[in-house]
Amino acid sequence: MKKSLMSWRRAAVLCVAMGSAAVACAQVQQFKWGHIYEPASIFHQQAELAARKIAEQSEGKIKIEVVPASKLGQERDYALMLANDSMQIAYVGQATLAEGYPPLGLGSYPFAFKDLDHVRKYLASPLLADLMKGYNERSGNRMVASVYYGARQVTSGKPLQRPEDFRDLRLYVPDAAAYQLFATALDAKPVSLPFNSLYGALKKNEVEAQEHPLGTVRAKQLYEVQKYVQLTGHIYDTLGIVIGKAAWARLTPVQQAMVEKTLADTAKWTNVGVIASELEDEQFLRSKGMTVQPVNRLPLLERVTKRSTPEQMGARPGDFAKLQALAGAAN
Repeated sequence: MKKSLMSWRRAAVLCVAMGSAAVACAQVQQFKWGHIYEPASIFHQQAELAARKIAEQSEGKIKIEVVPASKLGQERDYALMLANDSMQIAYVGQATLAEGYPPLGLGSYPFAFKDLDHVRKYLASPLLADLMKGYNERSGNRMVASVYYGARQVTSGKPLQRPEDFRDLRLYVPDAAAYQLFATALDAKPVSLPFNSLYGALKKNEVEAQEHPLGTVRAKQLYEVQKYVQLTGHIYDTLGIVIGKAAWARLTPVQQAMVEKTLADTAKWTNVGVIASELEDEQFLRSKGMTVQPVNRLPLLERVTKRSTPEQMGARPGDFAKLQALAGAAN
């Protein structure tokens, strides 16, 4: 027994002496992956799928617990939680990530994308890859993939067709600059509150309208407290899958490559699923009694561009032009 104890101590001393290579001595890495979405959402399903694949490919040495529905905190807290290693992986909206690295907010600028095909090209572009690299260098974290979250639409208790209809409207938007810009450019009153409080606030009419992709409207059952869907498509939103600096450093290079590839591959699966579900979600909301109506986006866009440019919101000079050029690029 004494000999066994001495052997264990010698192994521990060796691991410490090895410094950053000590990860090779670790038997199991326990990670928590937090997000704000419901367990039924495709994003939770992707996280669970990726966790299973990573556990299998690491032979059980990397175990990921996926914690949904804001149980670990709100999205605005995730940057700090990743930094202090209380959370190791997170879905974070790129508009929120841009609070720490403004150039990454390029794709969250209102009306930056013409249509879904434009978004597809951006997700596969060197432009996005370069922005992700810049975020990694600035933050020390590792953004390993970008996931399509969906086209953000406005729901409300009354029709909203013209910019004037938004004046003084208590409009829920997440607490990030791009979302706030959309609200203030239309002279609405932006309201930010915890995501899991949104349903109750709409029911009590503390908030009159909100904006999210239709999949979120469906998952959060907002059709019970809203009557209209305005198809503004003002932001084609994306999420970053981010691994904290300390957690990333605990993985060996082989493990890092495997984890990054698995998360990127399952992100592609999610992108296909989100795109396929958007039309289905629209039909589902109609079946629940919501009125789904198109909106002339041009007057809304003009209001936004009068208030701010992409560069004023943090975009690097020339990046917005590169983004627009993607719309006409061949597939």
